[in-house]
Amino acid sequence: MENSNQVYEQNKRHEYDNERYENVFKLVILLKIMYIVLALISTFSTIKTISFQVKDNIYMISATTCIIAIMMNYYLSWSSNYSKDRVYEKSKYRDYIESLVLMIIFILVISATGLQTSDYKILSILAVIIGAIQFGQKYSVGVSVCYSTIIIGIDLFFNKSGVETSVIYLEKDIVLTAVLFIISIVLGMYVDTERQYFKELKKVANMDELTGIHNHRYFQDALTKLIEESNDNTEVSLLFMDIDYFKHYNDTHGHQAGDLLLREVGNLLKICTRSEDIVARYGGEEFAVILPNTGQEHAIKVGERIRQCIEQTHFKGQEAQPNEKLTMSIGVSTYPTIAYSKYDLINTADHALYKAKAFNRNRVEHYHSILDELYEDNQVNKDILDNLKKLMRMINQKDKYTYGHIERVVKYCKNFGRHLKLSSRERIDLQIGAYLHDIGKFDMPKEVLNKRNNLNAEEFEAFKNHSINGEIIIKDIECLKPFIPMVKYHHERYDGKGYPEGLKEEEIPYLVRVLAIVDSFDSMTSTESYVSEKVIDEAISNLLAGSGKAFDPQLVELFVEMINKNKKIV
Repeated sequence: MENSNQVYEQNKRHEYDNERYENVFKLVILLKIMYIVLALISTFSTIKTISFQVKDNIYMISATTCIIAIMMNYYLSWSSNYSKDRVYEKSKYRDYIESLVLMIIFILVISATGLQTSDYKILSILAVIIGAIQFGQKYSVGVSVCYSTIIIGIDLFFNKSGVETSVIYLEKDIVLTAVLFIISIVLGMYVDTERQYFKELKKVANMDELTGIHNHRYFQDALTKLIEESNDNTEVSLLFMDIDYFKHYNDTHGHQAGDLLLREVGNLLKICTRSEDIVARYGGEEFAVILPNTGQEHAIKVGERIRQCIEQTHFKGQEAQPNEKLTMSIGVSTYPTIAYSKYDLINTADHALYKAKAFNRNRVEHYHSILDELYEDNQVNKDILDNLKKLMRMINQKDKYTYGHIERVVKYCKNFGRHLKLSSRERIDLQIGAYLHDIGKFDMPKEVLNKRNNLNAEEFEAFKNHSINGEIIIKDIECLKPFIPMVKYHHERYDGKGYPEGLKEEEIPYLVRVLAIVDSFDSMTSTESYVSEKVIDEAISNLLAGSGKAFDPQLVELFVEMINKNKKIV
């Protein structure tokens, strides 16, 4: 719900910004078209009054009309293709060319309508207003200087009236130039002030008030822009980060200490990244860093640098944390080599982050799917892969804890299958079965699924149904039928006291007996907030206690042998 509200607010701000830009843009276009229209009117009024035997005037009017017609066509075409970069931005080379053309039109109009006596000098006021609205005070003052020079220059060097009349026109034009300067200074100052205020408002709107780094809105905007501007040769990497056991820190030391910790972490992220990288608070204790022009390998190095920096920094109260340190889990993904869209980049980075947290935290994980690896090696057909991805997406949306459990069980099964020297086909089948074994939990009530302490009798009965539910879900999917035994029987016991059918010993398929040990071991270790060597030893003791009862004794012995070789989880 929170993310939906953030997206809604982000879209509303986008709409407001775009509407603001568009309105200013339309005003500028309207003024420029008015400028052209007035110039055309002056030309047509002159055509009615002049003698067509005066060739010079005809040539000038023809040239003026052609230029004005071209400019009118240009503005009408331009206004139909709204481009916000033409307002609230610094003036560019093309803008100076455009102002010069407008100035030439002004000179031609004044020349064709009587020079010093022309009534169309008021076009200069429009030109100054246009400059002020579009580019602010400095630009509009420059425009006013140019037009004032033209007007006074005509009075001084193209005087066709008597001295007295010339002085009168000169006095009027001095007043006009004074008005131009006043308009350029006052209106330009107002536009600059309003523009700076708008800029500061956007800056505030884009910053996270607590940490002083960019907020979720800016993150989304920046990532969208970078993805749109990237190409096949340009990579954009994304780091998703989560402070490990932050809730524990907050509960222990209070929310003010938690807020201070978030600020400190935000500052460290800025120190550990480049100036062009975008550091943002994604929400709660989650942070994100966008790395432009960065591939996966370098992004992993940046993530590891951040992880080490956080781990090695002393934070007040860190001694109360489960591992007596404050640490961070980091997920990495890259566009377009790993992810194919903005949504996919965020999703895969989040997936990698959850994997880092699921595998004992304080680590950097890049997005990687064992399923994709198996498919790339032509070990799993595409139908199986596609169906597994759909089913895993269902589980992930329903319960991230179960999804993390599945990921760990798959990894254990991969290692255990290698330790058992299973055939290539058996190892693959074991891994696929591990992916599917808890799919029946999708239909379980959330209150049962999310309960971490002991279930009552009624809840346990509901829990037991997930084996049968899993069979129901996949039995109509032809390519997944061979894996039904691992889904249905992974809670059978070696002594025959399991469920759903009370199978025992060799009645339970071999790979199911392997899976049962791995599944139980992960369930025993993942219930703890921090998986220490002590937790692993306790889980091993429980497995040994269940040897010959819940589990195949030979397989238990081999699994314990594998775990003792390396006490690190997965």
